Amino acid sequence: MKKLSLQTSIKRHLIIALNMGLWLVAFLVLIVPFDIAELSLKSRLTILPIYGVIVFSAYMILVPVQNWIFKLKKAWTLFYEIYFITLFNVLILLGSYTYYHSGFVNGNYSFSYFVLRVFLPVLVIFIPLVVVARWFIFKQSKNKKNEIIILKGENKLDVLKLNLSDLVCVSSATNYVEVSYLKNELLKTKLLRNTLKAIEKETSGLLKVHRSHLINPIHFKEWKNSNTIILNQMEVPVSKKYKLAVLRMD
Repeated sequence: MKKLSLQTSIKRHLIIALNMGLWLVAFLVLIVPFDIAELSLKSRLTILPIYGVIVFSAYMILVPVQNWIFKLKKAWTLFYEIYFITLFNVLILLGSYTYYHSGFVNGNYSFSYFVLRVFLPVLVIFIPLVVVARWFIFKQSKNKKNEIIILKGENKLDVLKLNLSDLVCVSSATNYVEVSYLKNELLKTKLLRNTLKAIEKETSGLLKVHRSHLINPIHFKEWKNSNTIILNQMEVPVSKKYKLAVLRMD
């Protein structure tokens, strides 16, 4: 099964969920499909935004599940993507129909009629929006991983050019920094006459976990103990000052 890039950032998915919820509300209020046209604008603005909340909630409920699967399987495939979108729409259907039959709306459609005459027509328009939105942030994630970076030392010959995705860790070593990176899936190191502070300032996407260590979060594997994390083929200590940032990443 073809592997896909996956964006695990909660912030990015919050933006997607919010935009999908707002789009649905705008569609229902302004386009007024089905028998919504019989409602006044005030009623539409009172009743319909809850459907947007349902979409937002359904999506954000599934994001931690998505990230857990990705962490467990170390991959995201087309099968997982289809499963995610399918489950997302099932949650929307159940939430929407429950709300439709609540005392707030007092809808009288049967479940089968609601699915065929209301949910599926909206779904035809909504699914492409979901697919495009997720494809867009996944593409951004892939481009970020393939970003080429150049780390330099004070000596003109001290240059290391590599993909950001291959960079594992940068550690302070007196007047040097030790760069740990992957080459042909093997961990290599290179000393550059530079400071950790300069590397942190010049290279985006790295996370400081100790006064002497910057890591690339994509290589985080697991906690060895309360003070040490395991990266790709190496271990790094975590100080109390930066522990919360690592926990948020995890």
